[in-house]
Amino acid sequence: MRAAAPGALLVLIMAQPNMATGMMPYYRHAWALAPLLITVIFAAYLFALTPTLSLLGTPSARAAWWWRIGVGSGFGVAADVAMAVAHSPWPVVVARVCAGLSVGLVTGSLAGLILERKGEGGRTAMAVATVLGSALGTIAAAVVAQYLPAPGVTVYLAHGVLLAAMLAAVLSDRAVRPASVAQHAAPPPDATEPRITGYLSGIAAWVSAGLVVALLPSYGAELLGTTNLALLALPVTLYLVSAWVVQRVLPPGRLAAESVTAQVIIVLGVALAAAVSWVPSLALLLCGGVVAGCGQGLAYRTGLRIVSAATPPDQHARAASRFASVAYACAALTTVGLGAIATVASLRDAVLAAAAVLLLVAVVTAVVRRRATARAADSPPAPRLSTTA
Repeated sequence: MRAAAPGALLVLIMAQPNMATGMMPYYRHAWALAPLLITVIFAAYLFALTPTLSLLGTPSARAAWWWRIGVGSGFGVAADVAMAVAHSPWPVVVARVCAGLSVGLVTGSLAGLILERKGEGGRTAMAVATVLGSALGTIAAAVVAQYLPAPGVTVYLAHGVLLAAMLAAVLSDRAVRPASVAQHAAPPPDATEPRITGYLSGIAAWVSAGLVVALLPSYGAELLGTTNLALLALPVTLYLVSAWVVQRVLPPGRLAAESVTAQVIIVLGVALAAAVSWVPSLALLLCGGVVAGCGQGLAYRTGLRIVSAATPPDQHARAASRFASVAYACAALTTVGLGAIATVASLRDAVLAAAAVLLLVAVVTAVVRRRATARAADSPPAPRLSTTA
C-alpha cells in the first residue's frame, strides 16, 4: 500500500480540479451561469496554479517535499469542503483557487518521490496518475451527481475523506528507497528547433484543454439537448485519456515537424467539435474530443522536450515549471476570452474562435520553425579537426 501511496495521492490531487468539469452543466442550470462566469471559474484554478508552480513547485531538496505535500493536500481538502457547501458561484471560485494551490504545491514533490522509488519508470507512473486522476475526476463526479443523492455534495465529501487518508499513508513513510537503474532515454529533439516553438506547442495544448474542459460540456448540453451529466462528461474524459494514450503508442520524434503536426491535429479536433453546431451528433463530438486529445498530448510532450533540451540537465525541473507556467497563464487568459465571446455571441462562436486562435498559433509555429531551419542550413558547418599527423 505504501509503495503505491504517492501515485494514488497524485491521482486524487489531479482529480479534484476536474470534478467541477463533469458537473458544470448541473451548476450552469442550478445557478444560471453565463459562459463567461464558467470560464472565470476555470481560469481561477490556472491563475492560482501558475505562480504557485513557478515560485514553490520545484523544491530544492528532498526535505522540502513533505511540507509541500502536507500543505498542498490540505488545500485540496479545503477545495472539497468549499465545493460541498457552495450555493453560489463565488465559493466555487475560492475552491478553484485552493485546487490551484494544491496542485502547484504537491505535484513537484510527489514527482520527486515517485521518481526516487521507481526510477525512469516513475515518469510513466506520473503520466498515468495525472491523466487517470483528471479523467476519473471528470467522469466520476458526473456519474455520482447524476445517479446518487445530494449532487454537488456527496462526491466532494467522499473525495476529501480519501484524500486525507492517502495523505496520512504518504507522510507515514518517508524512508529513502533508491530506484533501479534508469531505462534508455528518448532521442533528443532536432537541434534546429528553437525554444519558442516549444512554448507555442505548450500554449496550443493548454488553450485546447481550456476550451474542452471549461466549455465543451455546456456546448454539448446546448446542442444535443441532454442533461445527462455522465454523457456530457464523455468528450472531456476521452480527450484526457487520448492525450495519454497517444504518448504511449507513438514514441517521440516519429512525426515530421512534430511541434506543428501536433497543433494541426488539435485544430482538426476542434473543427470536428465545431461541426456539431451544424450536425448535432454525440458521436461527432466524441470524435472531436479524441482527435483534439491526441494533438494535445503530442503538442505538450513535444513542447516540453524542446524546452528541456535547450537547458542543462540540472535545470530541467525549473525549465519544466517555467514551461508549464507560460502554458497555463496563456490558457487562462484565452479561456476567459472565449467565455466572453460565448456570453456576448454564442458557444458555437466561442468554439470557432478557439479554432481560429489555435490555427494562428500553428501557423506562427510553422513560420518560426521554418526560419530557424533555414538559418541552420545557411550557417557554415563547424570546422573539423584533422586527426592525421
